[in-house]
Amino acid sequence: MPAMVESPPEPTAEQAPQLDPRDRFGLNAANFFLAELTGVVIPFLAKLLADRGWRDDAIQYTAAACGLGVFLAQTPAGVFTDRFRNRRLLLAGASLVVGVCFGLLPLVPDTGWVIGPLVFLGGVGQAFFVPLLGALALGLAGHAALHRLMGENQGWNHAGNIAAALTAMAVATWLGLPAVFYTVAVVSALAAASVFLIRPTDLKEEPGARVEAGPGFRALFGDRRVVILFAAVALFHLANAPVMPLVGQYIARLGGSDTQVAAVVLVAQVVMIPVAVLAGWACHRWGRKPVFGVAFVALPVRILLYSFSSDPWELVALQVFDGIGAGVYGVVIAVMCADLTREKGGFNALQGVLATALAVGGVLGPLLAGPLVQHLGFAAAFRAFALVAAVGAALFLVFMPETRSGRRAEVPA
Repeated sequence: MPAMVESPPEPTAEQAPQLDPRDRFGLNAANFFLAELTGVVIPFLAKLLADRGWRDDAIQYTAAACGLGVFLAQTPAGVFTDRFRNRRLLLAGASLVVGVCFGLLPLVPDTGWVIGPLVFLGGVGQAFFVPLLGALALGLAGHAALHRLMGENQGWNHAGNIAAALTAMAVATWLGLPAVFYTVAVVSALAAASVFLIRPTDLKEEPGARVEAGPGFRALFGDRRVVILFAAVALFHLANAPVMPLVGQYIARLGGSDTQVAAVVLVAQVVMIPVAVLAGWACHRWGRKPVFGVAFVALPVRILLYSFSSDPWELVALQVFDGIGAGVYGVVIAVMCADLTREKGGFNALQGVLATALAVGGVLGPLLAGPLVQHLGFAAAFRAFALVAAVGAALFLVFMPETRSGRRAEVPA
């Protein structure tokens, strides 16, 4: 039988080194602009294609191309981040790739053979954002203060999404919907520039971070907690990924406006800012599992409620639940990755693996949503994805153990 032993106490935030203001500003600015870069593209792409007369399933298939790019690149991006020393340069390059791909969407021929590959390549670029931002945060703050810095970073990330929604509202109203995509290209350059405010001399190498692709992955998935978390996260995103474009598409079919589509993003992001900051504090104080559990429960509730509404503003209001779920997720997932790889390395590789679970949802979710909406309607699609989200929540709540150090952990006797 395994013996119960007391793990060493988790270091306090007070033991963590103080960040240089320039480093903090650079990392926060990168989170802000990268969020603004991607925050409204998919809902507005759905609106753009719907206005051009595309079929509902074709729109979802195009949205899936972005998820496919993320899916194929996500795990390699995590491993490459572990091995690539100049992470600032890599993040700047990824930002510019995404900006160019999305900025070209209104200009290219109106065919899936052109738009699809651009959206796919944009997804490939996005795959590098999560592991690189996490690696930079861990390199600056270390394990002791990662929860605090991630809460702050995610607050700026969600502020970037708010700025994206407000900017999109104004640009779409005054200059037309295509101008939203041109703005994204401009923001990508600002994101790339902000990364270089971080001083390379202040970045510390993660101990043991060089993970070999083969044995490293076997070692990661040899941990039962990683397997459970991967499965739960995959179900979470299978349910969540198609919902944002689906809501934007639903609003368009209901005769809603561009302002209401932008408000879908805006309401969620306004809620995410305080939730992200609070999640960083709460997961350090109360543990990772109870805080993350809130995100898993909020998702099926939100999606199910969509199925009972046919008013665009009601759909916008329900985005409060998205703010709660996403605000918690963005902070706690990185902290749990740090917990699970502490002392053995592979933080960025594990982030890439779990982000691959996100990407699986980004591919399969829209592919399933297209036929569901086309043949059964929006209500049936929302209820199907609510069921998937409920299964993911049950898996996490029942089987996932706490990962915070300082609690009792099972070790072989």
